[in-house]
Amino acid sequence: MTATRKKPIGFSKWESVLVKAIVILLASLWIYSPVFDGDWLWDDDYLITANPVVQSPNGLASFWVEPKTADYFPLTMSALWLMWKWFGLDSTGYHIAAALLHALGACLVWALFRTMNLRGAWLAGLIFAVHPLAVESVAWVSELKNTLSLPFFLAAGCFFVRFEDTGRRVFYWVALGFFLAAMLAKSSVVMFPVVMLLYVWWRRDRIAWRDLWNAAPFFLVSLLLGLVTLHFQHSRAIGNEPIPIGGLDSRFAIAGMAIFFYFSKILWPALLLPIYPQWAANPPEFSQFLAWPVLAGVLGVFWMRRKTWGLHALMGVGFYLITLLPVLGFVAMSYMRVGWVADHFLYIPMIGIVALVVGVGVRASDLAGAKWKPAFGILAAGGVGLLAFWSYRYAGIWENEDKLWSYTLKHNWECWQAHNRIGAREFNRGNVDVALDHFREATRLRPDLAETQNNLGSAVLAKKDTKAAIQHFQEALRLSPDIVAIQSNLARALLLDNQPAAAAELYADLCRRYPDTPTFLCNLGVTLYQSGKKTEAIAIFRRALEIDPNLPDAWENLRAAMEEVENPPVNK
Repeated sequence: MTATRKKPIGFSKWESVLVKAIVILLASLWIYSPVFDGDWLWDDDYLITANPVVQSPNGLASFWVEPKTADYFPLTMSALWLMWKWFGLDSTGYHIAAALLHALGACLVWALFRTMNLRGAWLAGLIFAVHPLAVESVAWVSELKNTLSLPFFLAAGCFFVRFEDTGRRVFYWVALGFFLAAMLAKSSVVMFPVVMLLYVWWRRDRIAWRDLWNAAPFFLVSLLLGLVTLHFQHSRAIGNEPIPIGGLDSRFAIAGMAIFFYFSKILWPALLLPIYPQWAANPPEFSQFLAWPVLAGVLGVFWMRRKTWGLHALMGVGFYLITLLPVLGFVAMSYMRVGWVADHFLYIPMIGIVALVVGVGVRASDLAGAKWKPAFGILAAGGVGLLAFWSYRYAGIWENEDKLWSYTLKHNWECWQAHNRIGAREFNRGNVDVALDHFREATRLRPDLAETQNNLGSAVLAKKDTKAAIQHFQEALRLSPDIVAIQSNLARALLLDNQPAAAAELYADLCRRYPDTPTFLCNLGVTLYQSGKKTEAIAIFRRALEIDPNLPDAWENLRAAMEEVENPPVNK
């Protein structure tokens, strides 16, 4: 008898793919589990919790044809509209969705690199999944635009590579469709057509006219939606608010420093911050331009070695630089009111550096020989584990605003936005003295912002200092004349300061601009009443009640005014 040889036990190809995908998924879910029950953060209120269009049953179409948001990201806003229907005010669903989208993006990083026949593709996808620089994009619901646009961006890349491999036109049109979806989710993917040409050059060492023709529709999408983004940024997101980035010389200095700052954070993501200190570069110092000749020198070395390893270095660093270009500050963005750099700007660019690092590691392992491969495997596992631990710990800081802003001020005391946000939270809790200290710091750091002046005015008004409150509200209104809340606050402060006539003038202006707002009418009635114009006040109260019959303040004030008119006090 001969013994039957048993078939070796192991994973099939698809079982191996499934196991690797599950590892990426579980790693992502574990890292971001601290925020699953977390609070809403920062401008989540503007985007979701206080956005009537997101909450409107019929608001979906408006995101596409008549958007009222600061940016034109209709696909992201539509996703948030659907999530509101499913999850409402419970942030858990949004956080889990963001983590799942991040895991999907990491799997597509792996898929893209496999399609490009790069070794270490899965390791690169796993590193992207666990990298701490992704935390800001995943843990902050407002950055769902990042986690939603990335899978479309990477899918477009996969299909374009397949088109280059096979010449099948269907892959080309699918790639264009995915790129359009990515742009409608977030326009920071605008440089995709340039990345396409970089890939073609990396693959064939040349770019033909046919390649430019193929890229033309992608460039058209980039141009049209990029112009829409610029219009929204400057007319809505920024408006009249000053962005202290300076002139072209300052922007070049900041951009050069940002390139190397970001690169260092990719390689060693320690001490990440929600808001980093702003470099003083207006005007810039000579040393702040040195990043550019250094960068030129590095790229020059890569170019001279482009027939060997320099080709791959140019591909990885080129991807990083090209996708980073839109957020370097050459074009002003609303975020630059608080900082020049931010982790969420690196969500896509870091993929190029991750691929390059993994490629160097794989090549070093090959050169070291078979006996050293286990050591490289242990090193890779340790690196992934360390990154995952850092990410998990950093994600916990994004659980709520108290942790987020306290951590920020611990490492960046000059962050006016952190002072402003903590001050607002303490003010709403009734801790006016604590709030006042933070509002004063925020105003000291940014006295040119209506937001800081208005918040400080509200705090001093709560301390009964009407004179100081009026000064801060007047300055805030001078900085941003169109903000209704500031004008209303100033009118209220004037009323408490026994200046009813001046308050009445402001409320009358609000009533002219917003004739269907009953609270403005009610407040105007109060100022008229206190000015002695009781009959006019009664008419105003009645107009307010015609608009909103259930407005209790208007009913109470109307009764008081009518009683006094019908039964005037007798002077003895």
